[in-house]
Amino acid sequence: MMEHIDDLEALLDSLAFGPVHLVGHSYGAFVAVLLASRQPRRVRTLVLAEPPVITLFVSNKPKPSELLRLLLHRPRTAAAIVRFGSTGVGPATAASRRGDMDRAMRIFGTAVLGAEFYRRLSSSRLDQVRANSIKAEFLGSGYPPLGDEDLRRMQVPTLLVSGQRSPNLFHRLLDRLEELLPHTERVEIPGGSHIMHEDNAVAYNAAVRTFLAAHEAV
Repeated sequence: MMEHIDDLEALLDSLAFGPVHLVGHSYGAFVAVLLASRQPRRVRTLVLAEPPVITLFVSNKPKPSELLRLLLHRPRTAAAIVRFGSTGVGPATAASRRGDMDRAMRIFGTAVLGAEFYRRLSSSRLDQVRANSIKAEFLGSGYPPLGDEDLRRMQVPTLLVSGQRSPNLFHRLLDRLEELLPHTERVEIPGGSHIMHEDNAVAYNAAVRTFLAAHEAV
């Protein structure tokens, strides 16, 4: 992920843009958060659609003590993280180690979208997911750490976007971002899953455009 942040910085350098409106979804939204934390003057606004900022709470391979501490203070978040790890990341990683990327894709996709929404994906959309599935994503180093103070210092106006029918984990993560970031607005896309911009593109686009228009002169 740090290489992707470097790539994004290089892209902004090559385009010679001033502060930008940075819109990110999922992994890309995590990249956007980290770039804004590292280079706040380069970002005019942020739109963050369900970034998987689990490292706000636990490490990539959570120790039992981390989960216990989280369970005591934020039981719903702890339960969501444990469920995501046991039904998604863990078995998908095991399938990746065996070289069964179709199974890893199916397990992880179901955990991220929910079973109903994963079943709805078209064959062409599944082909796209398959083409972009990288073994190292499951077997690599995971997500960089993200601290509370990194977010509290960010003065960038931020729109937090969730899907109404996304798995509970993403709602809990946005709750924490809303607590920490100083200048946030939040919107829930009706009928949407984790890919809310596809499930309800009209509502998603309207929310993002309204936010950007309101901050055009920021």
